[in-house]
Amino acid sequence: MFVKKLVEKASKKQYISSIGCLRAEDVSPRLAFHYGVPTDAALLSYDPLLHILAVATRNGQIKLFGRDNTQALLQSPSPIPSKFLRFADGQGVLLNVNIQNQIEVWDIDTKKLCYLHPFEKQITAFAVLQKSFYIYAGDSLGNVSLLKLDLGQRCLVDMPYCIPFAESYGSTANVGNGVEVAFVSPQPSAEYNRLLIIFRDGVMTLWDIKASKVVSVSGRTTQQQSHQEEKTVTSSCWACTNGTKVAIGYDSGDIYLWAIPDISSAQISSSLSNHNLPLQRLNLGYKLDKVPIISLRWAASDGKSGRLYINGFSEHAYLSQVLILNEESESRIVKMVLPLTEACKGMELVTGLSDPNKQRQSTLVLLLKSGQICLYDDSEIERYLLHSQSRSPPTLPNHSYLKQPYGDSGISIAKFYTSGRTSIADEDYFSSLATKYPWLLSMKDKGQNSANFTNIHKTRNLYITGHMDGTISFWDASCPLLVQIFMIKQQNEDNTSSGTRITSLQFDMSSSILISGDQSGTVRIITFKKDSNDNILSFLHGTDLAICHQSSFYLDTKLVSDSSILQKSLRHNNLITIIGKCCTLAFIIWHSR
Repeated sequence: MFVKKLVEKASKKQYISSIGCLRAEDVSPRLAFHYGVPTDAALLSYDPLLHILAVATRNGQIKLFGRDNTQALLQSPSPIPSKFLRFADGQGVLLNVNIQNQIEVWDIDTKKLCYLHPFEKQITAFAVLQKSFYIYAGDSLGNVSLLKLDLGQRCLVDMPYCIPFAESYGSTANVGNGVEVAFVSPQPSAEYNRLLIIFRDGVMTLWDIKASKVVSVSGRTTQQQSHQEEKTVTSSCWACTNGTKVAIGYDSGDIYLWAIPDISSAQISSSLSNHNLPLQRLNLGYKLDKVPIISLRWAASDGKSGRLYINGFSEHAYLSQVLILNEESESRIVKMVLPLTEACKGMELVTGLSDPNKQRQSTLVLLLKSGQICLYDDSEIERYLLHSQSRSPPTLPNHSYLKQPYGDSGISIAKFYTSGRTSIADEDYFSSLATKYPWLLSMKDKGQNSANFTNIHKTRNLYITGHMDGTISFWDASCPLLVQIFMIKQQNEDNTSSGTRITSLQFDMSSSILISGDQSGTVRIITFKKDSNDNILSFLHGTDLAICHQSSFYLDTKLVSDSSILQKSLRHNNLITIIGKCCTLAFIIWHSR
């Protein structure tokens, strides 16, 4: 509110040309750097050529994670959710479709929005033809439009080519009552010649782009000829490398494998007969049949087998499974349930993002409902599936979470301090600091430092954060990417965790004295000795002051007027002032070294 009024006041006085007048451009608060996953994360997308992972949110933000721990935060002009997020692989362009059916074109290098393309219809399917500049957009009326990415101008151009619903759906199409397109995808073995269109009611059409004709239609009468409940398509992916098999998930929890004619089909007319029987129905378990399948991912293996990652979600249940499918023995399916404690909103398989030296190492990235990102080693999952039927089955694969800068607890207060050191060369200092960064998307920690109190005396910029759970963290803030020096988990005198929100912090760089106050009125005073782990912590009991020496962290209790600590000041003459919330008492304490 203060900044808002300040800017308004400056704007009203722009006509005054006097020296020292405050202008609106003089006060420009803005985000300089963002670390970690933003709140309300909802969508994932990955560029396997540039090794960039994108995370879209419900408020118009897009977070980018690249190699060498590079991060960037993009802000759309409209703070609204995204529907589709796609990379033009290797082109440095990210396409974002929001709920207003606007297609945003982002330049990755400049991190700027280059173009906003309004789409007249409701976009229900979106696919990028990789290694080209063409984009397919399916709409709610069953039509598929073609757009072209102008890489030089960084904009989208509407192409005259269109696949109308009346022609792609087949002879039973009712032009006045179209069925929305659920998924569009170029056929892997013939990306530039054939396009697979899957409608929401389960009808699948393989379309010949050059001839503008239907190659085959599948799934039309499967529901019409049976008395079962109608199914709605909710997810789809290719289940092979040559584009002859597709996996489709439904809102009923079913997953079917369907055969798709390959490019070697010589006579189009012979393929026009309806293929209404799927190759296989995947059994996920009778208790999970009613969980809608919201996303599917296929990972090819050596030989004729592969893994199908399945994600189901509803308001009442969720499932996360992995199936290994073998083309030589499709009747036998080996499955594994991922032991997640919450629902998953999105998943991607990324390769070579965390470690450039491991180009072929794939990581399963799961975006959980809470906003956390969970990581699984894809090779460990494959190894488990292959040996789970043996006499001595392996243990379940381990998982980890995205390295968060502030732990699991929210920040309640933070302080920034600078030492003004200039003895170390900037290049050497920052180079040594870069080696301490852990890989953000990695199953293994890199450069994790043990708690070393002497590091705070070598830090140029020190950032101290107090958290909702009572912990205090020390960070090296010399670079935008923070490096944790150590963390204090405060405890009571009986060695139990305090768990009380930190409300006040004060630290003196010269004397290395830290004072913290929490919501319960507890005051803790810690003195860090230079080049030593033997630190001093002071307990406040009424007006008495007890000094304790221990070998590690020192935890204390003191209730100050039964109220939270709002403010403290620490002067260089060691005069400490503490002010509580619910009373006017001030405690002035002389703390000798």
